Amino acid sequence: MGVDSMEVRTGPIRFSGYALKLRRAFNAAFRDKYKSGEIDAKTINQDLSELNRKIYEVLVDKFKVPKTAIVNINLEYDLSPDNHLIIKDIEIEVFDKDDILSTNATNEVKSKLGL
Repeated sequence: MGVDSMEVRTGPIRFSGYALKLRRAFNAAFRDKYKSGEIDAKTINQDLSELNRKIYEVLVDKFKVPKTAIVNINLEYDLSPDNHLIIKDIEIEVFDKDDILSTNATNEVKSKLGL
């Protein structure tokens, strides 16, 4: 990630809740700037809506990521002179349930427990 850029991370979260978590992370990062009037919350939230729409299009429409998958989104960003978000880099990690591994692990632990 860049030297002057800022970062926001969602941490692992269910895919169905990523948009809200991303919005909360940005709003927390900008809380003081919102209060001072340095940044307009409406502008940032419009930018976030557009970002979330693009993420959704790729993950759901293109890759069919299920709502139950776990995602972790890391963003590097700057602010433009007119206080719009400029996304410099993004990393999206998607973790989905592995049914075969889950079943085998469950059965092995049950066996060890005598169940």
